[in-house]
Amino acid sequence: MSSIDAENILHSTEQKILAYCAEKELFSPGETVIAACSGGADSMALLCFLLRCREELGVRVMATHVNHGIRGEASHADAVFVQSFCERWNVPFFLYDAEEQGIEVPEHPSEDWARRLRYRWFEELAKREQAVIATAHTLSDQTETLLFRMARGTGVHGMAGIRPTRGIYRRPFLCLTREETVAYCMALGQDYVQDETNFSDLYARNRLRHDAVPALEYANPAAQQAVGRLCEQMRELDEWLTEQAKTLLRSAALPEGGYKIETLRQADGPILTQALRLLIAPSRDAEQKYVALLRKVVLEKRGAVQLTPGTVWRAENGRLCLAEKAQLKPAPFAPQLLREGEYHLPGGFWLSVRTVKCEEFIKKSSFFKKDYTSCGDYAKIDKNILLRTRQPGDEFRPAGRHCRKKLKKYLNEIAVPPQERDLLPLIAQGNRVCWLWGSGFAEDLAPGADTETVLVIQSGREPLTEG
Repeated sequence: MSSIDAENILHSTEQKILAYCAEKELFSPGETVIAACSGGADSMALLCFLLRCREELGVRVMATHVNHGIRGEASHADAVFVQSFCERWNVPFFLYDAEEQGIEVPEHPSEDWARRLRYRWFEELAKREQAVIATAHTLSDQTETLLFRMARGTGVHGMAGIRPTRGIYRRPFLCLTREETVAYCMALGQDYVQDETNFSDLYARNRLRHDAVPALEYANPAAQQAVGRLCEQMRELDEWLTEQAKTLLRSAALPEGGYKIETLRQADGPILTQALRLLIAPSRDAEQKYVALLRKVVLEKRGAVQLTPGTVWRAENGRLCLAEKAQLKPAPFAPQLLREGEYHLPGGFWLSVRTVKCEEFIKKSSFFKKDYTSCGDYAKIDKNILLRTRQPGDEFRPAGRHCRKKLKKYLNEIAVPPQERDLLPLIAQGNRVCWLWGSGFAEDLAPGADTETVLVIQSGREPLTEG
């Protein structure tokens, strides 16, 4: 490849990615971005792109590698390859080695096992480093994912494919095919490792990659781009349906818990389907068969659907309600004084509490705008407030509101599923809720011009993995 050809490839590819990042608002100036790097062509292209374009993006770049230990010495060699690259280019590097962490590799480890291991580490690392995680998912991955979901059975939500952003994750390469990432590495003269399992047809995704995708491209050479456009359209539709479904659930929510069936039955079909999917999702994967069964219960105004051994949605007296076996439902945690540190609470909720001087808050203001972080003026908060769950008489003033309202009414308004409410973490002074999981600090506690110290509460829940 001539130097002119290489420069043309580098310039056109980087401009394409930068435009995509800007369109999807993937990164914020001042943000720390950790590239998830396996050492393959896609992830090495991602790490190189971030390093070359970090000034234009305004980000700080780090890297991480997960050694699952599945391929023995080959896995170790991949880790050494990525670590050596990072040392050579002075990139902060984090290695997660499953064996060193005492993780026992299954006799026949699945792709899903390896994915869960990676994503647990990514969540922990992002929280610790106050960063977002960039993954190298491409249009090719998007195409394979869509085909895989269609084969297993999916709906509008699944057809939306891999999202450009999801929580802490950023996917800047969803505008590129795998061939384009290889060409980018070649133009840079950048080596990468080859995972021999990618050539095996033992995995269903590989069979799609080797057989189904080429067949699509035989019919249309731009098939991957066409799939990408379809996913974009399905994502927009899914987001619209979700907002409509939330509105429906708010209007159908009953003060005593559950939902008025007649209100649900009057909704348009796709909106009702989306609403039922939202009700199922906290308990299990919202598979189409469960959505169809719950839809039948709503339309017939009788019956029940068991989602898990201890979770049942039931129609009774014109109300759709969730019944859970008491012995299988986690008990709310005991009230405790709020202190800096980590909290892991019933229901999978977690909190990270710390204080930050105002100078650091201003310096990293882009980070604190993320939806997984909440900030309050520490001087306005009683130092003996409690971390607890809801109690009768609790009141909350949501951000952007000018008055307090009963917490019970607010939870109905934002359509928090009834089974979630007794476990939802909050911090409170008496009956005044200062911070609520999923909603952040009360309006009157927001940091202002005279703030000296910021109380930061990061929060989340056991993550769903994707891609």
